[in-house]
Amino acid sequence: MIRFASPRGARGVSMIEVLVAIVIFSLGLLGLALMQLKGASFTKDSGARSAAVLLARSLADRMQANPQGVTDGDYVWTGGTPPTYTDCSSAACTPAQVANNDLNAWLSQMQASLPASASTAAVGQVLSNGDGTYTISVQWNGQGIAGQSSESDSFVFVPRAGG
Repeated sequence: MIRFASPRGARGVSMIEVLVAIVIFSLGLLGLALMQLKGASFTKDSGARSAAVLLARSLADRMQANPQGVTDGDYVWTGGTPPTYTDCSSAACTPAQVANNDLNAWLSQMQASLPASASTAAVGQVLSNGDGTYTISVQWNGQGIAGQSSESDSFVFVPRAGG
């Protein structure tokens, strides 16, 4: 013969099972929320990296359009006060003025589209390698672990010679 447990002995077991299930479900939801936050942080960082790549290639294209300015070393930029913008609508600009306009626009675009910390803005450098090539560096405030600001992220681009 089959015996059933008395209703008094089985009363608390289902309540404990429900509480354990709620705790496990809550931990799962918390893990899902944390994964969502991490994904958003990585997406933001990826967007900044994409913008940096586009900005570096944009300057490389501008340099390619002004070969005399490149030959004269007018695109070398190591920081400091942005180059002076010259209005070329009424008179033709020299290659040096075109280079200054290109660098000025590049620095403005960089500061507008890359994240900056409270202490530093996005910066860029253009250095001559001495062999006819240039190194274009873009540096910005990146995201570290758990969305904390890291010191910086950077992208370095060395265009191929002749293209």
